[in-house]
Amino acid sequence: MISAFEELQVRGHFGPVGVALTQKLAREELARMPVLAGHELDDVVQGFFVDRLPSVTAMLMAQARDEASFGRLLRKSIRHWLIDQARKTGGGALRRSIEKILKDDAFEQVSDDEPGAGRWRLAGTDGAPFGGDLEPLVKAARGVSDVRVPKWTSDSRRPPLADHASLVAITRAVLTKAEGSLELAQLVFVFTQRFPAALDPIVVSAADVAETAELPSPEPTAEDLVIAADTELDTGCAAVAVHARLSADERTIVPVLDDVAAVRERLGLGRSRAYQMIERTRTKLVELAGTGPNAQRIVLEVIELCR
Repeated sequence: MISAFEELQVRGHFGPVGVALTQKLAREELARMPVLAGHELDDVVQGFFVDRLPSVTAMLMAQARDEASFGRLLRKSIRHWLIDQARKTGGGALRRSIEKILKDDAFEQVSDDEPGAGRWRLAGTDGAPFGGDLEPLVKAARGVSDVRVPKWTSDSRRPPLADHASLVAITRAVLTKAEGSLELAQLVFVFTQRFPAALDPIVVSAADVAETAELPSPEPTAEDLVIAADTELDTGCAAVAVHARLSADERTIVPVLDDVAAVRERLGLGRSRAYQMIERTRTKLVELAGTGPNAQRIVLEVIELCR
């Protein structure tokens, strides 16, 4: 059967195989973005083609060298387009979290009689509306150290991105870098880049429930851990929360993240896909553990749980 890469080379445009691959990738990426929950797959694919088909076709013709690179480039294009759609919707838990943070006294909304009315800025400043590249703002958000992730025991509710103080610090760093005011949608985009796992859906399969149930119950209880001051208990609670956010495949490879061959064997993946899975899992693990003083211990505890 002809591949999507070969089809594009022969036809010079997307054919049935390319469309089918686009639908598959769009379905997978759409599942990572709960802010777009309720969007029909066919509408998403059609919207993607309407907005990006000429540019994506030209990019793939110029840059794709084989089927693997074709798939990677197409997935990246779909993901970026979906993030743009998520920014436009301005909905979901991530937006609500940011709105709560902006109520802090450190920030203020631009008044109606000033340039950039309705945008957000640091309290007491008067910078112009920001309209530049958002990547430097993303770097500023990632540059905030000692980001703490609160303990969380719920399997059905989405945990907070980080504690209030950490989110205020990140927002302050972003607005400082912008040297002006930002739209809420711009802040949402920056936070999706800083906390990519926030876009992962909450899915607990029967297999996940069974696996979790077989783990030894931590002592003391979750309620005790929430109020415990002991560092070891806090670390254990945080590790259980991180473990619950990992998928079954991610839990499978966490103990062998430094061994590509082992990852390939455990998941049955090719080398390129295995490297991608390792990088994604490592990034997610570090993000969920936070950057607090116990982050390394939390990661080690998670590895033990995954064994």
